[in-house]
Amino acid sequence: MNPIAIATKGKGPFKMLKRARAISGRYGVTPGKMDRILARFAGTLGEFDCGATFPITTAALARNKGVVEKYEARNIEFAVHGYFHVDHTQLSFDAQLEHFSRARRAFEAQHVVCRGFRCPYLRWNADTIQAATRAGFLYDSSQGLAWDVVQDVDTPAYRHVLGFYGAVSAADYPALPRWDNGLVRIPYCLPDDESLIDRFQLKTDESKNRLWLDVLDRTYHLGELFTLGLHPERIDLCEAPLRATLRRARELSPKVWIARLDEIAQWWKARAAASVTLAGDDGREFQIGVEGPPGVGLLARGVEWLSPCAAWDDVYHLAEGASMRLRAARRPFIGVSPDSAPYLTDFLRQQGYIVEQATDGRSHGLYLHRPDFQYKDERPLLSEIDQGDFPLVRLGRWPNGARSALSVTGDIDALTIWDYGLRFFGG
Repeated sequence: MNPIAIATKGKGPFKMLKRARAISGRYGVTPGKMDRILARFAGTLGEFDCGATFPITTAALARNKGVVEKYEARNIEFAVHGYFHVDHTQLSFDAQLEHFSRARRAFEAQHVVCRGFRCPYLRWNADTIQAATRAGFLYDSSQGLAWDVVQDVDTPAYRHVLGFYGAVSAADYPALPRWDNGLVRIPYCLPDDESLIDRFQLKTDESKNRLWLDVLDRTYHLGELFTLGLHPERIDLCEAPLRATLRRARELSPKVWIARLDEIAQWWKARAAASVTLAGDDGREFQIGVEGPPGVGLLARGVEWLSPCAAWDDVYHLAEGASMRLRAARRPFIGVSPDSAPYLTDFLRQQGYIVEQATDGRSHGLYLHRPDFQYKDERPLLSEIDQGDFPLVRLGRWPNGARSALSVTGDIDALTIWDYGLRFFGG
C-alpha cells in the first residue's frame, strides 16, 4: 500500500487534506522552525525537571544533520520512527529488519543514541517485533492503548482511527511495560494530541486538560504508566494540557516518576531481574532482602513490621532500605501451582510480586492455579490482588517509592515541509 493510500485510510480523505493544510504552517522550508519548536518544548519540560522521547523518521534525521543532536543534552531522547514513514505491516520481515538496521546505522553516523522504536501509524505485526529485537532495540512503543475518558467528546473519526491503529482498551489491558523475548514493549496511551485537536476538535484549554488529567488520575490510582503523546509541532496548541498534567504529576504523593522511554525500559528490564532473598524463616517471621537496580524498594501490607518502615499509601508501608523484617500469619508471597502457565509466573515477577511454587494453597496469602493464563487475564488478576486483604510483600513497581510513571513522547515525522511532502512518495 502506498503512503498516500495509507494516510487516507487512517484519516479519511477530507481529514487528510485538512491536516495537510495545517501542517504546511507548522514546518518551514528549512529546519529552523522545527528547531524553535523543539527549543520551546524542551524549555517547557525543563521547567518541570523532566525530559521526553521523540521518535523521528530516520530519513528526515539524515537529511537535516545538526538539528536535533543538541537536544540530547537537554534531556531529550530520540528513537527510530521508521527509516521512512511507511506502514510496516505492509513490509516483509526481511524488509523491516533492513529498515531497522539502516536506521540504527544512520543514528550512529550522526552520534545520536538510539535505543527504541515506534511504528508510523502505530501499525505493527509479529514480524515488526521480531525484526526490532533482531536489530538490537531495547524497546518498542507501538501498541496503542485507549483510555475510556472520552465519552462526552467521542467521535466516529476517533473510533475509526483506534481501529486503524489496532489500539486495545486500557479497561482490558494494563498500561504497563512488558519484557517480551528480549524487547521491552511500552504502550502508547490514547487520546493523544492528534485526538484532542483533529478528532475531537477541542478549542479550550479546560476541555483538553480534562482528558489528560483523567488519564493521569487513572494511571496513578492503578500504579501504571501514562505515555502522553504530543507531536512537537503541536506544542502551541497543547502546551496548556501538557503543563497541567506535569504540574499535577509533580504535586502527587507518593510521587509520579517522570522519565524518558529509554529510562523506563532500562528500569523495567533491570527491576525484573532483581533477586529476593529470604533468611531466618520460621514460618511466621521473615527477613527479606532485595538486590536490584538503585531505587528498588520493598512494600508490604497486612503484616506486623519488625524493622523500620514508612507509610506509603493507605494500604502499604515502604521499607527503609533494601531489607525488611516482619511477622505474618501466612507466607506474604504469591503461591503458584506447578501446573500453572509459565507466563503467569513471568507476569507476576515483572510486576514485582514474589512468587513461590507450591502444592498446598493453605500456606500462602494468595494461591493461584491457572493452567491457562493470557494477556487478557492480566487486568482481572491485578484487580484481584489489589482488592485482596491477605498479607503481601512486593517490590515497588517504579523506582524510589514512586506510585506510577509518566513519559512525555511525540513523533517527529518531518523537520521541513520537504520532509513532510516526501513522506507521500516513500521518502
